Amino acid sequence: MEFEEKVIKAIKGDENAFYELVNERKEQMYRTAFTYVKNKEDALDIVSETVYKAFLSIKKLKEPRFFNTWITRILINCSLDYIKKNKKVVSFEEYSIADEGIEDKNKEEVIDLHNALGQLNESCKTVVILKYFQDLTLSEVAEILQCPIGTIKTNLHKALNQLRINLKEEV
Repeated sequence: MEFEEKVIKAIKGDENAFYELVNERKEQMYRTAFTYVKNKEDALDIVSETVYKAFLSIKKLKEPRFFNTWITRILINCSLDYIKKNKKVVSFEEYSIADEGIEDKNKEEVIDLHNALGQLNESCKTVVILKYFQDLTLSEVAEILQCPIGTIKTNLHKALNQLRINLKEEV
């Protein structure tokens, strides 16, 4: 079954089509949520909340081809809401659990990168996550965030400059 056909069926109430759509994107959704909260359980909670909200509001989706954009927007909002509610400090142990597949010599670099990302404002952080962690184009990022591509470029430029500064300080 073609992607847009699945979306149309999901909009019409087909739970199996919705399940298939979510199942195809679950890894990407988890990685994005994890980038925000840096904790396995919290990321899973965010993905669950995202799927729940998406399921409840799928009928409001007007254009089936924008399903990925729509669900990513819900995921980002859920992640930001979670962060605001919990204002949580992330410990080294949480990084260790999350980065099991990373060699020991690279773990410090990953931790430094996550710390530097954590210091960015939300709009810059979101652009970096979507661009480099989800491999989206700038136009796709602009579509998801519903803002002009010039704003995305500006936020990306600011974020990269800030990351360079933050990572030099940590070295």
